[in-house]
Amino acid sequence: MKISSVFRLFLAAALAMPTVVNAGQCDRNKRVYVFDQSKPGDDTKIFYKVRAGEHPFYAEPVRFETWRKSKLVWSVDGVVICSDVIPLCSLDLDSAKENSDKSVAYECFKEINDPATPNEPVVPFPIPVTEIFAGDQKPYIAFGNLTALSIVCSKHMAVHIKRKELLTEDEQKNGFMLPPFVRLDSCQK
Repeated sequence: MKISSVFRLFLAAALAMPTVVNAGQCDRNKRVYVFDQSKPGDDTKIFYKVRAGEHPFYAEPVRFETWRKSKLVWSVDGVVICSDVIPLCSLDLDSAKENSDKSVAYECFKEINDPATPNEPVVPFPIPVTEIFAGDQKPYIAFGNLTALSIVCSKHMAVHIKRKELLTEDEQKNGFMLPPFVRLDSCQK
């Protein structure tokens, strides 16, 4: 068999194969990330995606959504703010305190601040956001200390509960835990 015949055969087979759009090829605003590291038998998934809408300072509005039994249970909104000067992005979660322009971390640490020094300024607690690349894709996003912050400061988060009957006992007693990372899952239509 000649090399040209092998090449034509290979080309015909490649053209006949169905093409699959990779989630990494979709628009950044349409990417859906997921954290599905639940215990066996638990179908809980936490999705992370960019929300539609504008936010001051060119921040990117984002949302964490927790789903169980194919139903939205609760969500938390926030913004990712990236610096133009240094390659650093951080996450701020919406505060449960009405009309507050402060982050959850600010409100939480203000409350647990040392009572002996009430006039001391609250030290900002950034939640770094790191995109972890694999080749030319961005398959993971890691959130520094987000899980710990969400456990400690859960009552300060503006949590939107959609289905109270699907909350776990741990969520009802201890609050809402956000993931340390998410992986690229799909592309919104």
